[in-house]
Amino acid sequence: MKFNKEIGIILILGSLLLSAVGAALYLYYENENTKIENSKTVTVYVAKDNIKKDQLIKKEHIAKINIQKKYILTKPLLLNDVENKYAKENIYKNETFIKEKLTPKVIIEKPKNLAFKNNIYNMGFKLFKNPNYSLKKGDLIKIASVRPLSKDKKNMKYKVRFVADQLKVIGFLEKGKHVDKPRRVEKQQIKSKKATKETKPKFKLVTVFADDILIDMPSETLLELLNDYNVGEQLWMARTNKDIVKVIEKPKKEEKKGLKKPKKVIYNFVLYRPKNVAYNKTATIEYLDKKIPRKSSSVTLIDNLQAQCNKTNKYLIGASRVVDLRSKPSLKAKVVRKVRRNYIIPYTKVINKDWIEVCDGTFVHQNEANFIDAKKVEGILSGKKKAK
Repeated sequence: MKFNKEIGIILILGSLLLSAVGAALYLYYENENTKIENSKTVTVYVAKDNIKKDQLIKKEHIAKINIQKKYILTKPLLLNDVENKYAKENIYKNETFIKEKLTPKVIIEKPKNLAFKNNIYNMGFKLFKNPNYSLKKGDLIKIASVRPLSKDKKNMKYKVRFVADQLKVIGFLEKGKHVDKPRRVEKQQIKSKKATKETKPKFKLVTVFADDILIDMPSETLLELLNDYNVGEQLWMARTNKDIVKVIEKPKKEEKKGLKKPKKVIYNFVLYRPKNVAYNKTATIEYLDKKIPRKSSSVTLIDNLQAQCNKTNKYLIGASRVVDLRSKPSLKAKVVRKVRRNYIIPYTKVINKDWIEVCDGTFVHQNEANFIDAKKVEGILSGKKKAK
């Protein structure tokens, strides 16, 4: 008996059709079951209000909502997984709690050491009458000593003086460990005599303070401080400014007999004129059609700083022998240009008690220049008046 090819093809096609119909029915029922499953609601815990980083999450911070399964991207947490945990980062209102943003304890980052110049000396906060727990690494402090000279309570006498100045804070010690901050908040469990194994533990927030402050201190200052410290607890601390301009006066040399006196340097009045700045700008046009070559053109732009300085009617006069004009209002900033005494410098505005912005965008310290009236400037430059 010969095999009929046409019948074979029909049988194969029929089996394929039956398989396709079966797969379609299977997928249809699976899809329907998935729809039914996704339409079910699940209880999810969300933040009732904004929660800050390292904050302890309590019951009053948690809200419960019911949402459909299809809107859930991660496995929902139980109430015990959220309550009494700390936030690793900020959690916002109505945000779902997830495992990655919670931690059972506050993560304390390892402190980074600051380079020190002289000696690192640790002093207990309890030695000071006014311990400042708001200090940060890198702050500068002064230490004053109030030393009793008499034991008579009716006629007490004291010797008050600064024993240390401009000391840099390197860090802090808490139970012998180096930490970055002088105080922190941690979670502590409340012990109860009536507590059982089934009782949920209760916690409270406690502020923990550092024991010592680490200071970069010169050897001479250390000896002075130890001399006063041994008398008793009478030290006071004060945070001071970082940017301090010290005017160092050179000692006057004694004139030798028979030698001529050095000629006095005369500083003429000169109006400060900045240099105009020129820079190139290039623009390129590219077409979607790569057959068309791209085009580019350059143009030279000029900042007319001289015209900008002519517009202002506010002036400074150089007071120091050398006046530094800096790129930023900081003593660490780069010196863009140096001028000398009696330079008339137009300015735009006063930044703060220490810095003034010059008309060309540079900055000058107020210890190096004084304010001068515009009418006096007009008289000085015309040769009619002299600056005081």
